[in-house]
Amino acid sequence: MFARLLGARRAEPMVALNAQIPQTHSLFVLLGEGRARAFMDHAVNRLAHRAAAASGLVARTDTSSLTVLFEQADGAVQCACLLRAELRRWCANIDRRLRLDLDIGLSFGAVLCRPPRYEGDTILRASTLATAASDGQILLDDAVRDALAEPMRARLQLLQSSGPEGERRAWAHACGADATGAAPMRLTLRSPDGQLHLSFSAERPIRIGCDERADVVLRGERVSRQHAVINWRNGAFVYTDTSQHGSWIDDTQHERRVHLQHGVCALGSSGTLHLGAAPAAPRRPDLLFSVEDAVD
Repeated sequence: MFARLLGARRAEPMVALNAQIPQTHSLFVLLGEGRARAFMDHAVNRLAHRAAAASGLVARTDTSSLTVLFEQADGAVQCACLLRAELRRWCANIDRRLRLDLDIGLSFGAVLCRPPRYEGDTILRASTLATAASDGQILLDDAVRDALAEPMRARLQLLQSSGPEGERRAWAHACGADATGAAPMRLTLRSPDGQLHLSFSAERPIRIGCDERADVVLRGERVSRQHAVINWRNGAFVYTDTSQHGSWIDDTQHERRVHLQHGVCALGSSGTLHLGAAPAAPRRPDLLFSVEDAVD
């Protein structure tokens, strides 16, 4: 009787989908704080509308994530792929260089309904999986996997890890061609004298230093063996200084100079890199960089 008075309903088995947009420094660098916060608000709203259109029950939203409930596992997984595609379309509408990942976790089990609140371990497990995901992964627990039709099971890859809490496992789902996550951008690095001119995709880290095994080999007394690493992260090439003497980045796009000492900075569309020593005439930069659309 008290349950009816409080508006509670018995726990129902449902698939909980939790989707998270990682808030990164590169997003705020690219758009500025005001535009970045507005982007996140609009993005979450768009994702919630898309999930509702796919027969999902939107249980919760906040500034960077949402939780959606589904009756069928297949529909939940299909919606996960649709949400990733929707976020990418929204990014392209705002800025062609902006490409963010959407990390998603799905769990199947009992959900306690106390409208407008929805609670239970199933929702917590979905959130935990989304937090553990990276680079736009879609992670499922065993219960979701077992509830899927056989053709969809064939698209799953088992992931296992060990830690203080014991063995953990999850299933990663691939959304066809969309699941590659490859960014259609390329980074070009060249020396002022023209002797060095290299172009890199976003598929792997780019290592810079005086070590012969580096992707970009530079000579200089103040250049470390592994001076810096450049990775593609959430819509930008991100420069990480790992050196003894630091790096200086002149960003032409944002008209700024950044000094890094074991720090991180998102690269704009063009600029220069000074490794080991601050920019000073007549010394030329060590590298010129540019970020452009990849050509198929």
